[in-house]
Amino acid sequence: MSSGHSPPVVVLGAGWAGLTAALTLARAGRPVHLIEAARTAGGRARSLNLDATELDNGQHVLVGACRATLAQMNALGVNTETGFHTLPFGLRMFTPGQAESPPAFRLEPRSPRLPALAAALYRALPQSRFRERLRALRGAAAMLHRPLRDDLPVRDWLHANHQPPALIHALWDPLCLAVMNTPPRHASARIFQHVLRLALNHGPQAARLLLPARPLGTLFPEPALQELRARGARIDLGHRVTALESRADDPTASFRLHGRAGDPLPARGLILATTPAAAARLLPASRPWRPTQRGLQAMGARSICTVYLRYPHPLHEVAPLQGLLDQHGQWLIPRHLTGAPHWLAVVISAADDLQALTAPVRWRTVAHSLAETFPQLGTPEAGHTVCERRATVDARTGLDGQRPSPRTPWRGCILAGDYLTHALPSTLEAAVQSGLESAHLFLEDHP
Repeated sequence: MSSGHSPPVVVLGAGWAGLTAALTLARAGRPVHLIEAARTAGGRARSLNLDATELDNGQHVLVGACRATLAQMNALGVNTETGFHTLPFGLRMFTPGQAESPPAFRLEPRSPRLPALAAALYRALPQSRFRERLRALRGAAAMLHRPLRDDLPVRDWLHANHQPPALIHALWDPLCLAVMNTPPRHASARIFQHVLRLALNHGPQAARLLLPARPLGTLFPEPALQELRARGARIDLGHRVTALESRADDPTASFRLHGRAGDPLPARGLILATTPAAAARLLPASRPWRPTQRGLQAMGARSICTVYLRYPHPLHEVAPLQGLLDQHGQWLIPRHLTGAPHWLAVVISAADDLQALTAPVRWRTVAHSLAETFPQLGTPEAGHTVCERRATVDARTGLDGQRPSPRTPWRGCILAGDYLTHALPSTLEAAVQSGLESAHLFLEDHP
């Protein structure tokens, strides 16, 4: 429990940003009270149970460049070498109706460094003339090494760098959707370039693809809660805060939090680690708050759906990561990596840009496409659709200039969340970096 002599710092939201902020404050010796509206910690990257099987609310893939995230896991005693299934950077993309399912597109460089990557891109364009291949390679090199002066949509950026339609369709568009969760015609080229450069310009370790080898809850949320409890933090899951009150006249409890039942909760400080929409509802709309409110409302939201399919036979032969072209979904990941050998996950990025489907129709649509692409799979015996309607911000052109500041007009009230981290889309890495920053800002203001 928190100290009875001093009100705690309340961290509102137990997603990856909130958990990181709470851990940082607790390790600095501050009393912490972590409050989460859901009954499970982890936010938009948490474990759930379907058909008596522990799965996740979404299929996440990290890269080796996610250094802050991996460092947080290691600090909790999680062995990230065994906690993830590691693949070298490479992509195999499949389309329906191909005999024996050969990849429609393959990019598997020996190394992410420029010479090997250029050779792999050259081989990936067998139908193009030499001059077109050379222009595409020069353009790709410029994309990775020439800074962007002005932001523009990813699709326009690709055309400006002479990327041929085949490469856009089979490589850049799927990567953009996976990284940004925003269609290339709207997505920020500046943010996309930054992510590509982080992953591909720093050697093979940074470019590694990391697929969770265990349910997400065991990799961060659960060990984070365990350490917080060991450090005396108070944790309330399934507790919704409906209003915030600033008490500038109270030197010990600067804030009060109101819920649906019980007395107001006093707080020495407040880390607001909720979605932008939830933060906008809780915070004032008066004149001093207008820049914050404008920033929160400008973040937008995009959904991600994950279809889980259970087959009557184990699927150990299915490769760890396969891309899907011209289908209702972009990535296929078998769950035998996490100890669920009968299950497959299919990721549907920017799902709100696709035809609206009911959950049963969506998973049956995905299952039908997979059966055409990989006939050996057969027919699933069950399926589920898990949609996060506000999975990410809308990573459109100009987003960085609209992000709100983590500091707010209330001293001691700091925002946290993946939407605050400049030059990154909504990712676990962005959430962890923001959680660290929010805690450090609070500690700077309250040494």
